[in-house]
Amino acid sequence: MQNMQDMEMNQWNGAGADELERMDSHALLVELVRNQRKSARGQKIAAIVSAAMLLVMVLTLAILVPRVVVTLRQVSETVDQTKTLVEDTQTFVSSAQKSLEGIDTMVENVDKVVVENTEAINEAISNFNNVDFEHLNQAIEDLAKVIEPLAKLVGAFG
Repeated sequence: MQNMQDMEMNQWNGAGADELERMDSHALLVELVRNQRKSARGQKIAAIVSAAMLLVMVLTLAILVPRVVVTLRQVSETVDQTKTLVEDTQTFVSSAQKSLEGIDTMVENVDKVVVENTEAINEAISNFNNVDFEHLNQAIEDLAKVIEPLAKLVGAFG
């Protein structure tokens, strides 16, 4: 128990246990206030670093999430259109099997479905091509570069 008190006393601004025992109450209070200020300064720095990390993460999410949501929405719409086109194609094939009447009409409808399907696929490919993967990868790398030193700093306090 005495060793622990000695260790705690040695932490006071490099002052040895003998020096602390020789200090009067005023000097001890002054030393205590200095150490509390140092501790408060460290806590402020940790709070600022944490706030900065949070801000970086929020900004990154604010930039990336809307883009991903828009892309996913466009993909979903394209998939729905493709499903509709597939259903329409199945209907056309079914009617062709039942009757060979109106072959000219059926060929025109199939051609229309193929054109619409091609447009939908081209739109889906275009949407995927519009995603700036290089920018996305760079943003992720930048975030990792920012967070790594902050994590080391926070790890040093923990």
